Amino acid sequence: MAEIAPMDRHLRGLLRHGTFAQVLDHALNIRGLSLEQVRQRLAGRGVRVSRAALSYWRHGRSRPERAESLRAVRALEAVLGLPPESLVALLGPPRPRGRGAAAEPEAIDRNRLWPGHRPLLAELDLPPDNLVRRLDVHEHLRVDEHRRLTRVHTRLVVEATADRVDRCVVFLWAERSAPALPAEVRYCRPGRVRVDPEAGATVCELLLDQRLATGERSVIEYTALYPPGPELTFYHHRFTRPVRQYLLQAEFAGAPPATCVPFRQNSVLAPRRPGPPLWIGASRTAHLVLTDVRPGIAGLAWEWA
Repeated sequence: MAEIAPMDRHLRGLLRHGTFAQVLDHALNIRGLSLEQVRQRLAGRGVRVSRAALSYWRHGRSRPERAESLRAVRALEAVLGLPPESLVALLGPPRPRGRGAAAEPEAIDRNRLWPGHRPLLAELDLPPDNLVRRLDVHEHLRVDEHRRLTRVHTRLVVEATADRVDRCVVFLWAERSAPALPAEVRYCRPGRVRVDPEAGATVCELLLDQRLATGERSVIEYTALYPPGPELTFYHHRFTRPVRQYLLQAEFAGAPPATCVPFRQNSVLAPRRPGPPLWIGASRTAHLVLTDVRPGIAGLAWEWA
């Protein structure tokens, strides 16, 4: 019988509340195994799975459903030192197939989307982020007359995907300056805050005014205050899961930039995919409105005259 390897607190939490992809990704990371190493170990057990399939499972792009795939998942549990049936239990019933079948929402693990925040996440031992679904994200940022970011006001409409949800976690990041700090919190109160000055990273718990049951919704508002930093040329938001609407307003206190374009990215290191230029009128504000936003990165980039 395969030995069950020791589990960290985060992995135990993911096994209770996380997704199949999240558990697989975290287990691979803490065991230090590459996909090729896993493929070889599975082959040694008489189970053949391609590296591409393992990658799709790891990133939530597909999930195992056929009998031979479920056999591979049980072998994966042994290879990764996970309790028997722990991964299989996270798969749930098979998805409907054929015309009209709804596609399973994608997801990106927050450790991958916020790599500079990993040490802070490990220190806080936070619950999985799939317990709170962000329905709408509205952000209003202000750039001062010196072309520096000074503040970002954020309004979130959230929905609980489990019972007894009482908190939401937000990430702040500042480029080449001291970390941003949350302030002017409404409809919730600050919880634990962790800051990494060298990385310019901040992770903050926001404790909801009331505990939510599955399907219940609430609103959260907060303002991030940014210390003086370099000249700002872009701003983006990172989405670990789909949202139905994203509104980004960039207000420029001084002369507006010469051009301003929206962009999307699949990941932090992926190339930007720019869109058509946006108009900046008398209000000196650019407006970006997106609906049915998929996981990844969306934002604005501009050039100063």
